Amino acid sequence: MENLRKIENNPKLETVFIDFFDTLVHRTVHPSQVIRIWAKLMIRELGLTLKVDELYFIRQDASQYLSKEHGNHNFLVDYNALIDEVYDRLTSTRKLTNVSQEEFTTYFELAESRAELNVQYLNQNAITLLKTLRLKNYKIYCVSDFYTSSRILKDLLKHHQINHLFDDVFVSADCNKSKYSGDFYPCILEKLDIKGSSVVMIGDNYRSDIENAKLYDLETIHIPNTKESKTKKKYLLGSDRKDYRRVVKKLYRDCNSATAPANSDYILFYTVYIERLYHYLKKGRIKNILFLSREGLFLKKLFDYYQKHFTLLVKDNIKTHYFKTSRQASMLVSLKDIEEENFTFLRRKYPDLSLNNFLRNFTFTETLISEIVEELDLNQIKNQVITDFLDSEVYEQLKANQTFKDAYDKNRFAQQNAFNSYLDSFGVDFVKEGMHLADIGWGGSMQECLFDYFDGKVQVHGYYLGLTEIYSIKKEKARWGLNFSVFPYATYYDNILRGNTELNEQLLSAGHGSTLSYNRSGEVTNEFHHEVEKKAYDDHICEIQEFMYDRFKELLKEFDAVCYDDLIAQKEMTSYALKAGLFASKRKIASAMKISKGFYTNVGNFSNGLKMSPEKYSKDKFKLIKTFILSPDELFPALLRIKPYLYSRKKYFLAYLIPSGIIYHYIKMNQLVKRSLFHKISRFKYTYLK
Repeated sequence: MENLRKIENNPKLETVFIDFFDTLVHRTVHPSQVIRIWAKLMIRELGLTLKVDELYFIRQDASQYLSKEHGNHNFLVDYNALIDEVYDRLTSTRKLTNVSQEEFTTYFELAESRAELNVQYLNQNAITLLKTLRLKNYKIYCVSDFYTSSRILKDLLKHHQINHLFDDVFVSADCNKSKYSGDFYPCILEKLDIKGSSVVMIGDNYRSDIENAKLYDLETIHIPNTKESKTKKKYLLGSDRKDYRRVVKKLYRDCNSATAPANSDYILFYTVYIERLYHYLKKGRIKNILFLSREGLFLKKLFDYYQKHFTLLVKDNIKTHYFKTSRQASMLVSLKDIEEENFTFLRRKYPDLSLNNFLRNFTFTETLISEIVEELDLNQIKNQVITDFLDSEVYEQLKANQTFKDAYDKNRFAQQNAFNSYLDSFGVDFVKEGMHLADIGWGGSMQECLFDYFDGKVQVHGYYLGLTEIYSIKKEKARWGLNFSVFPYATYYDNILRGNTELNEQLLSAGHGSTLSYNRSGEVTNEFHHEVEKKAYDDHICEIQEFMYDRFKELLKEFDAVCYDDLIAQKEMTSYALKAGLFASKRKIASAMKISKGFYTNVGNFSNGLKMSPEKYSKDKFKLIKTFILSPDELFPALLRIKPYLYSRKKYFLAYLIPSGIIYHYIKMNQLVKRSLFHKISRFKYTYLK
């Protein structure tokens, strides 16, 4: 009210100049951090391989060069000249390719605005004053020493919904003059054709907004805002990793409260995956991404929100599609003539099968299966599991059976025709663009089948949460495990993060059944939802996913002002996985065991539920001990299964005796020693120690 009376009591005053930063708005971070956030946004949207600080320093050096070249202060550098200089530096060093200067300029400015908005909040006292002055018909202008153009400042005012309060804006970078040097004021007064004595300048900087304004007869109002200002050097202290860790710690508290569904903290891993997927797609300038059912349904939901939250230019959005398929359905559409078909997936994953289960993979009716078995006269052994079924005499007899061959050919041709129609419905030119798949992963069997379906004429690329096994690798069907992988080789990070693949499968389940086959008309897919899967989803998983989705939205908002690169995310995510896995509470383990009952294998041997048996890890005890001593991280997947295994047998006391703390610290120490003693070995791979 005092400032208002000061203005009203001076009848000469007709015009108000007001500063922007630390007067109209405040920032939550130091101004330099805003440029780093800009760099993070540019890297994300253009798919650059630069680190945040690399792009930050490129811009800062470009600004200093132009400042020296023209003998001006940094915030007087022509904004368009700055954009051109940064573009030239990136393109000449091939750090930026296939991006036009016009496109780069658009993203540069959009990222600038978004970076500022991520950290700004209004000074409500100043806004209240301006609203009152506006009602009293004062002319109001925003006057700022700002390193960008007036276009950016106008966008910021519009976003804050206060643009209607201003008659115009003046920015130092546009005029090549500044409040700091003092020559900005006469320039503005001349443009507006008014006298300094009719103007009051409101600002926080004593030199720029008060002393220099008085030189030209302006009335002044000083608003120090020292408590809110983040321009002091102390606000540059700290580290990106600590900022990232702070967000993760808050997530841990939220997801481990008494009211939170158990294991909902896995949303951290999915957030990192979605972020990396977005960057990979932007880097490859990919326009269409197909999320594979069923785990892809929730991942698509996350990706769509991520893109909506971060997108700078809607017309460049990546189109997302939900692609209904399964290992069984994708196998059916890719089948060759029975004499040529090798059934690679079944040989790899389910070599030991019964005749009945093998025939069920083709979605034959029970009547047809019975007819084939009768003709083979194998009723007595139809459910007997045969070792290496596809190399057995029974399989050879089956291949010679005409009823089976006719049904096999009829089925595969019908499926291929129906599937071709389904592909057309997406409106994507797969031959030209290639097929890009997003999924939880582990091996990429559906990708292999789709590549075979196209006879290798269409590139089929997979972007997975993780890879735990490798098929034949070709550039035409490349795949990436974005959180963890065993390709081209496994690292410490990979070993820890692939610890609980089964729980990931359950947490990402969908509320609909598995795709069995395709139709040319009516319902596109034939689906089967096993009752144990449906019950697990309805009773547990649906609630967890809803909670994870809310946390996901909060995470994105919290990460807006945090600058971090891939390595920070990888280290923190791995550390979290290690701790969360070894110190899992009884409640978390019980929840995981409940939802694991819904684990149903819809192909191969058609089993349901998870087996916790540690037999595959304990066959060679000497090797097991040796591996634990030298590379304990490689046994992390086995270590995670000990407690559930004991709980499933109600041996709670033995589970309590597991020295989780000792194991945790030994794994950390083992990694620290390797990193210290063998730091020259890329990515800490110590094969010669084994």
